[in-house]
Amino acid sequence: MTSLAEHAALLAKVDAFSAAAEAAQGPWLACRRGCDGCCRLRRTAWAVEVDAVRAHVQTLPPARQAELAARRADPAVAAGARCVFLDADGACAVYPARPVICRTHGPVVTSAEGGLQWCDLGFVGLDVAAVAAQVDASSVLDLDRLNTVLAVVNARHLARHPGPARLPLDAALEDSP
Repeated sequence: MTSLAEHAALLAKVDAFSAAAEAAQGPWLACRRGCDGCCRLRRTAWAVEVDAVRAHVQTLPPARQAELAARRADPAVAAGARCVFLDADGACAVYPARPVICRTHGPVVTSAEGGLQWCDLGFVGLDVAAVAAQVDASSVLDLDRLNTVLAVVNARHLARHPGPARLPLDAALEDSP
Protein backbone atom coordinates (compact mmCIF):
# COMPACT_ATOMS: atom_id res chain seq x y z
CA MET A 1 0.00 0.00 0.00
CA THR A 2 1.38 3.44 -0.88
CA SER A 3 1.70 6.15 1.73
CA LEU A 4 -1.00 8.18 -0.03
CA ALA A 5 -3.31 5.15 0.14
CA GLU A 6 -2.48 4.76 3.85
CA HIS A 7 -3.23 8.44 4.31
CA ALA A 8 -6.56 8.08 2.48
CA ALA A 9 -7.49 5.12 4.70
CA LEU A 10 -6.63 7.15 7.81
CA LEU A 11 -8.74 10.06 6.54
CA ALA A 12 -11.70 7.73 6.05
CA LYS A 13 -11.43 6.67 9.71
CA VAL A 14 -11.04 10.27 10.87
CA ASP A 15 -14.07 11.32 8.83
CA ALA A 16 -16.19 8.48 10.24
CA PHE A 17 -15.21 9.37 13.81
CA SER A 18 -15.71 13.08 13.14
CA ALA A 19 -19.19 12.46 11.74
CA ALA A 20 -20.11 10.55 14.90
CA ALA A 21 -18.57 13.25 17.09
CA GLU A 22 -20.42 15.98 15.24
CA ALA A 23 -23.67 14.05 15.62
CA ALA A 24 -23.08 13.63 19.36
CA GLN A 25 -21.93 17.20 19.87
CA GLY A 26 -24.35 18.69 17.35
CA PRO A 27 -26.71 20.39 19.80
CA TRP A 28 -23.84 22.70 20.81
CA LEU A 29 -21.51 22.63 17.81
CA ALA A 30 -21.90 25.70 15.61
CA CYS A 31 -19.14 24.79 13.13
CA ARG A 32 -20.57 24.72 9.60
CA ARG A 33 -19.66 25.70 6.04
CA GLY A 34 -18.84 29.39 6.11
CA CYS A 35 -17.63 29.32 9.70
CA ASP A 36 -14.04 29.95 8.67
CA GLY A 37 -12.32 31.36 11.75
CA CYS A 38 -9.91 28.43 11.77
CA CYS A 39 -9.00 29.20 8.13
CA ARG A 40 -7.84 32.71 8.92
CA LEU A 41 -4.18 31.78 9.22
CA ARG A 42 -1.44 30.05 7.29
CA ARG A 43 -1.59 26.31 7.95
CA THR A 44 1.21 23.82 7.82
CA ALA A 45 0.65 20.14 7.24
CA TRP A 46 2.54 16.88 7.11
CA ALA A 47 4.27 16.23 3.78
CA VAL A 48 1.90 13.34 3.00
CA GLU A 49 -1.05 15.69 3.51
CA VAL A 50 0.44 18.37 1.27
CA ASP A 51 1.03 15.77 -1.42
CA ALA A 52 -2.57 14.53 -1.08
CA VAL A 53 -3.84 18.10 -1.48
CA ARG A 54 -1.49 18.55 -4.46
CA ALA A 55 -2.89 15.41 -6.08
CA HIS A 56 -6.43 16.72 -5.54
CA VAL A 57 -5.59 20.14 -6.98
CA GLN A 58 -4.21 18.42 -10.09
CA THR A 59 -7.66 16.87 -10.69
CA LEU A 60 -9.32 20.29 -10.80
CA PRO A 61 -9.98 22.09 -14.08
CA PRO A 62 -6.97 24.12 -15.26
CA ALA A 63 -8.80 27.42 -14.73
CA ARG A 64 -9.50 26.50 -11.09
CA GLN A 65 -5.87 25.47 -10.60
CA ALA A 66 -4.73 28.82 -12.00
CA GLU A 67 -7.18 30.68 -9.74
CA LEU A 68 -5.85 28.87 -6.66
CA ALA A 69 -2.23 29.48 -7.66
CA ALA A 70 -2.95 33.19 -8.18
CA ARG A 71 -4.25 33.41 -4.60
CA ARG A 72 -0.72 32.98 -3.32
CA ALA A 73 -0.15 36.63 -4.25
CA ASP A 74 -3.20 37.81 -2.28
CA PRO A 75 -1.88 40.07 0.52
CA ALA A 76 -3.93 38.26 3.19
CA VAL A 77 -2.62 34.87 2.04
CA ALA A 78 0.96 36.14 1.74
CA ALA A 79 0.76 37.61 5.25
CA GLY A 80 -0.59 34.34 6.66
CA ALA A 81 -3.96 35.90 7.51
CA ARG A 82 -5.99 33.35 5.56
CA CYS A 83 -5.58 29.93 4.01
CA VAL A 84 -4.91 29.95 0.29
CA PHE A 85 -7.71 27.40 -0.16
CA LEU A 86 -10.42 29.47 1.58
CA ASP A 87 -13.01 30.48 -1.01
CA ALA A 88 -14.83 33.83 -0.79
CA ASP A 89 -17.99 32.07 0.45
CA GLY A 90 -16.14 30.52 3.41
CA ALA A 91 -15.88 27.08 1.81
CA CYS A 92 -12.71 25.04 1.38
CA ALA A 93 -11.51 24.73 -2.21
CA VAL A 94 -9.86 21.38 -1.42
CA TYR A 95 -12.43 20.08 1.06
CA PRO A 96 -12.20 16.39 0.01
CA ALA A 97 -8.41 16.47 0.48
CA ARG A 98 -8.13 18.86 3.44
CA PRO A 99 -5.57 17.96 6.14
CA VAL A 100 -6.42 16.24 9.40
CA ILE A 101 -6.24 19.47 11.41
CA CYS A 102 -8.97 20.91 9.22
CA ARG A 103 -11.08 17.76 9.58
CA THR A 104 -10.85 17.68 13.36
CA HIS A 105 -11.06 21.36 14.28
CA GLY A 106 -14.34 22.33 15.88
CA PRO A 107 -15.63 19.38 17.91
CA VAL A 108 -14.20 18.62 21.34
CA VAL A 109 -10.84 16.82 21.19
CA THR A 110 -8.34 15.84 23.84
CA SER A 111 -4.58 15.70 24.20
CA ALA A 112 -2.18 15.00 27.04
CA GLU A 113 -0.82 18.53 26.78
CA GLY A 114 -4.08 20.46 26.52
CA GLY A 115 -6.78 18.19 27.95
CA LEU A 116 -10.21 18.86 26.50
CA GLN A 117 -10.12 21.48 23.74
CA TRP A 118 -12.52 22.88 21.18
CA CYS A 119 -13.04 25.86 18.97
CA ASP A 120 -14.50 28.75 20.96
CA LEU A 121 -16.57 29.69 17.92
CA GLY A 122 -18.19 26.24 17.95
CA PHE A 123 -19.60 26.14 21.46
CA VAL A 124 -21.12 29.59 21.68
CA GLY A 125 -22.34 30.57 25.13
CA LEU A 126 -21.03 27.49 26.96
CA ASP A 127 -18.23 27.63 29.50
CA VAL A 128 -15.59 24.94 30.01
CA ALA A 129 -17.50 23.12 32.76
CA ALA A 130 -20.72 23.05 30.73
CA VAL A 131 -19.01 21.65 27.64
CA ALA A 132 -17.11 19.01 29.64
CA ALA A 133 -20.31 17.95 31.43
CA GLN A 134 -22.41 17.66 28.29
CA VAL A 135 -20.03 15.95 25.85
CA ASP A 136 -19.80 12.16 26.01
CA ALA A 137 -16.19 10.96 26.23
CA SER A 138 -16.77 8.44 23.43
CA SER A 139 -17.28 11.35 20.99
CA VAL A 140 -13.97 13.02 21.86
CA LEU A 141 -11.06 12.46 19.48
CA ASP A 142 -7.66 11.69 21.04
CA LEU A 143 -5.29 13.96 19.11
CA ASP A 144 -2.18 12.33 20.55
CA ARG A 145 -3.16 8.93 19.17
CA LEU A 146 -4.20 10.40 15.83
CA ASN A 147 -0.99 12.43 15.47
CA THR A 148 1.10 9.36 16.28
CA VAL A 149 -0.54 7.39 13.47
CA LEU A 150 -0.28 10.35 11.11
CA ALA A 151 3.43 10.74 11.93
CA VAL A 152 4.03 7.07 11.06
CA VAL A 153 2.19 7.44 7.74
CA ASN A 154 4.19 10.60 7.05
CA ALA A 155 7.49 8.85 7.87
CA ARG A 156 6.63 6.10 5.39
CA HIS A 157 5.81 8.77 2.84
CA LEU A 158 9.11 10.57 3.43
CA ALA A 159 11.02 7.30 2.99
CA ARG A 160 9.80 7.28 -0.63
CA HIS A 161 9.58 11.04 -1.14
CA PRO A 162 12.38 12.71 0.85
CA GLY A 163 11.85 16.25 2.03
CA PRO A 164 10.74 18.25 5.04
CA ALA A 165 8.32 16.54 7.41
CA ARG A 166 6.00 19.57 7.46
CA LEU A 167 5.31 22.21 4.84
CA PRO A 168 3.09 25.24 4.42
CA LEU A 169 -0.21 24.00 3.00
CA ASP A 170 0.13 26.32 0.02
CA ALA A 171 3.15 24.23 -1.09
CA ALA A 172 0.48 21.94 -2.57
CA LEU A 173 0.21 24.52 -5.37
CA GLU A 174 3.81 23.92 -6.40
CA ASP A 175 4.91 21.24 -8.81
CA SER A 176 5.82 17.91 -7.22
CA PRO A 177 9.35 17.86 -5.83
